Formats: sequence, C-alpha cells, structure tokens
Amino acid sequence: MMKRFSLRVLLFFVPILIPVANYLALASTKECVGDISRMAKYFFEKGYHNKLDIKPDSLFVQDLEIQDIPDSSTILCFGDSFSSQRPYPYLQPLGEYFNKTIINVLYNVDNAPEEAALGFLANASTSKLPEILIVESIERSCNARLFWIDTTSPLTLEQLQKGKKHKTSTQKKSIDKEITLFYQYRLGKDNATVFTKLNKACFTSKNNEDELYSYYEDTIHYSNQFCDSAANKLLQLFQFAKERNVILFYVVAPSKSTIYTQYINQRNKFFTIEDKLAFDTLPFFFNPTHTLRSLDKNGEKDIYYADDTHWTPKTAKIVGKELTAFILKQLTTNKFND
Repeated sequence: MMKRFSLRVLLFFVPILIPVANYLALASTKECVGDISRMAKYFFEKGYHNKLDIKPDSLFVQDLEIQDIPDSSTILCFGDSFSSQRPYPYLQPLGEYFNKTIINVLYNVDNAPEEAALGFLANASTSKLPEILIVESIERSCNARLFWIDTTSPLTLEQLQKGKKHKTSTQKKSIDKEITLFYQYRLGKDNATVFTKLNKACFTSKNNEDELYSYYEDTIHYSNQFCDSAANKLLQLFQFAKERNVILFYVVAPSKSTIYTQYINQRNKFFTIEDKLAFDTLPFFFNPTHTLRSLDKNGEKDIYYADDTHWTPKTAKIVGKELTAFILKQLTTNKFND
C-alpha cells in the first residue's frame, strides 16, 4: 500500500520536477536578458550583455517625466525604448559636444513619441520649449505612428503624464487593414517574436551566432500611400515645431532585420526594404541604416544584440557621434529658415 502511494506521488511530481531541473541546469549557463529572449522565453549565453557594456565616465542624459521638465532646456528628446537605453545612450555624444544634459522625456506609455512631442509643443509654456527637439522612433513603427497623429487635436499635458489613462486611438485596430504579414515562424504560443537562420555569423552569443531573432512587427509591409501620408504628417510636425521656434530632428532607429536582411537564407518579401520611408532625404530626418550596414560589411559583430531588438552600446556610441555631426551640419547650413 505504501509503495503504491509512493509510486503515485512520484508519478505526480516527475512531470513537474523534470522541467524545473532542466530550467535550473539551463539557467546556470544561460539567461533571459533581452526583450526578445524574455518574450519568447528563450535562453542566450549568460553574461552576453555584460561583455558588450560600455559606460561613459559622466552621463549627459537624464530621464525626466514630462511634468518635471525645467525651463530653458537646450535639447529635449521624445523617443521610445532606444532613447531610454542604458548604460550608453545614443544621445550621450550630443550632450558631450554641447556640454549640456539632454533630457529624455518620460511620458504615458500608451502614447507614441510623435504624439507625445506634438502634445508637448502644443501645450507647454514658452519657457519649457527647447531650442532643439529630437523625436526618435523605431523603423517598424514610425510610419504607423506618424500616420495616426493629428496636428489639429494634440493630446493635453495631463494625458501625456505617466500613469494617466485615456481613450487611445484606433491605430491598432485600423492598422491591420494597411499591412500584410509574411512571416511563418513564431516562437512560443501567441507571442510576437520571429526567428530565421542567417548565412553569416553576425553575433558573438554562443550557439546563436547565425540566428536572427526579431519582432513579428518587423515583417510589416506598408503601402506607398500609407508612407506618403506618414511623410506629410512628419512635415506637419516639423512645421508645427518651427512655428514655436523649435528645431525638430526626427531620428529613426533601424529595425534589426533591416541591417541583416542580406544574410537571410530564405529571402521573403517581409524582409525587404522596398517600402523605405518616403521622407528619407529631408534635412531634419536622420536614419543611420547606411552606417550600420557599413559596420557589418567591415566585419563588425553585435551591431544589435542577438537576444534583443536594440543596438548594442558600441553601436549607440557610433550612432550618437554621427547624429551629432548631422545636427551640427544642418544647423550651419540654415536649412531650417527655408
């Protein structure tokens, strides 16, 4: 009787103990740190992020909530997760050049950086407006984010404060009518990550050197009409800032798949860049795609993290230096007076 009971107990706990044991064994050599690995519950080399860290001697970027922005700021940034990335923010070289702390504005996560910047420009007092406003957006989202902003009805500062809840736009419901998804691989059940093999080792994470993990949103394809509309909205946003004596720069962080698309073994439409932004040559528009591809061509690895959608600290530093040079060039050519 006792033996039968013990056997039943054992049979009950074995299915539980085996996954736990496997998890503990895996966690001893691997970890979930990047946004993709956390979402897909996929483990990468332990310490991978630490070995790529770069920390500036003195940080020139400060995170502040929108209601805490001080008067007479030189440079403000409304961005997404790229602008909040640490330990080395891409805005660091710009702050070092001007010897001023750049404020990375924290706002309601329900809002896109474009509509947050618009709401701030429309409602902030003149003393709060900066000389330069940087709006940063990830490539996979910027067309849709711009398409849906409305310069005639900007959000209020109260709506933009962190933690405030308000009725969001119909972007997510409507956007499905404008896109086509082509990706056939998903990691896990009902999550938003995709995977494909590369024909080149682009990362140094052990056992993941030639694997591209990204968000399914990187597979989005926009129509030309959609891109044209987004470009017009960006022009409106720039003009909106100009009327308030603010110089606006729009920064696009390339999607991870854009940098590594040429190494995908099974080339499908979802990884092409034929639908590049229609406003790629505007003087206030900064896109470092060419620079990052040049780094890859020269043999640089870990331009982006293997387990994450963001660029690594060394890439952030390179992008920041190029952005600084770009802004200085545009300021000196007086194109903003046109």
